[in-house]
Amino acid sequence: MPAILSSLTAVERLAAHASVLPPEFARALGEDLEYARFGAALPELPWFGGWAGGVQAWLGRGEAPRFARLFRERAPVAFGLKAAELVANGALVGTDAGLAFLAGHFTQLAVMRALEPMVQRLAVAHRTPKETVTAARGRIEWVQSLYLMQELHGSPLVGTSAIRTKLQIRKDSGPKGIGRGLYELIRVASNDAVGDAPSKLEVDGWMRGLYLFSLALGSPLGRLKGIDGTGGRELYRGPDVDVWAGLESALETTRRALGVLIGLIRRNSFTPRSRAKVLELLPEGPPDVPPPRPSVEVAP
Repeated sequence: MPAILSSLTAVERLAAHASVLPPEFARALGEDLEYARFGAALPELPWFGGWAGGVQAWLGRGEAPRFARLFRERAPVAFGLKAAELVANGALVGTDAGLAFLAGHFTQLAVMRALEPMVQRLAVAHRTPKETVTAARGRIEWVQSLYLMQELHGSPLVGTSAIRTKLQIRKDSGPKGIGRGLYELIRVASNDAVGDAPSKLEVDGWMRGLYLFSLALGSPLGRLKGIDGTGGRELYRGPDVDVWAGLESALETTRRALGVLIGLIRRNSFTPRSRAKVLELLPEGPPDVPPPRPSVEVAP
């Protein structure tokens, strides 16, 4: 949950400059931005499951739920590649909706990889004596996400109704669950990548929890989760920290990955050799997996 607004802000930035993307992804983001938000939000959604989970998410406490860990750490690239294969075959969801979902998924994946080194350093330096590591990370990621939104919109938006639109991950607003086709896309990709998948009932519960969270965050109560414009700014920008630059770097990685991915989708080729082209840009593993070494051309 703490990083959800960072991922959603990144999706907005990606969509705002969609003209530099492959035309299929540009069209999908224009038609189905909500599906891109859903793809970006998915690893954070398990935080919103059930009343107890929602309270913990609001308070910034507790350990990450099981599927939050699986989606974020186990095999996120394999998950995305399987979902892309299903989209290429025209299975389960419409093409534009599926492409938008993929754009969101690979955006959050690149953003988490780019910001993770900063978050790890800050958690060590700024953890309070009574904080758990998880709580410190959550606090830091939340502050960073609010400053990102402030830099993009001029305000962190919490405590206003505008934040609700940023958290809308369905075509229509409201406490409804996920469509069957999109759920099946998640189920098949998750089973293929990690050997397990949430039930539709679970995912529907996450969706309703996020909706209630958005209502609270967009009300005067949401101001309790805000920043005063200066507090915690060292967690966002400082001598060794620049979250905005990290997000921009992540978006460049996303654009390159989507450029490779659309080639696989156009050819409907997901052989190990084809998949390796994506893995060269985004190696498999959790957010702290080492980035790939830049290729070095040897002069003849």
